[in-house]
Amino acid sequence: MNKLLNYLWITLLSVYIISPIDANPLFFDDLIAAAALFYFVYKNAKQKQQYSGYDTQSKPGYQSQQTSASGDAHGPLTLDKAYRILGVSSDSTLDEISKAYKEKMTKSHPDKVSHLSEELQERAKELTLELNEAYECVKRHTKA
Repeated sequence: MNKLLNYLWITLLSVYIISPIDANPLFFDDLIAAAALFYFVYKNAKQKQQYSGYDTQSKPGYQSQQTSASGDAHGPLTLDKAYRILGVSSDSTLDEISKAYKEKMTKSHPDKVSHLSEELQERAKELTLELNEAYECVKRHTKA
């Protein structure tokens, strides 16, 4: 609904700016309408960017979860898999690993995606759990 409302505002403001009929004969109302139009276009682009951030096929370094022959969808978390989930190399320092973890958590935390669909909220919860598990695994290994 929010997406539809954005498109409606973009359309209405575009028509108002182009139309010869104005509420004010000066150009100030068109400037205000243009500013509002740019705001809605920016807001729409930002929502598309957030939505595309959860597309697992477009994320580099992220391995999609496929069901194995044994029926286990996740499989055991290996150290290599943990590094891939975090998007760092195995020779990274703990600071680099922590920075990558924090960046990914800020993008996928369930509180940040509460305005998106239920499916994406569920995926954000799963991704957060995966990130936590991977970070703990890598942290245990680097401290050991």
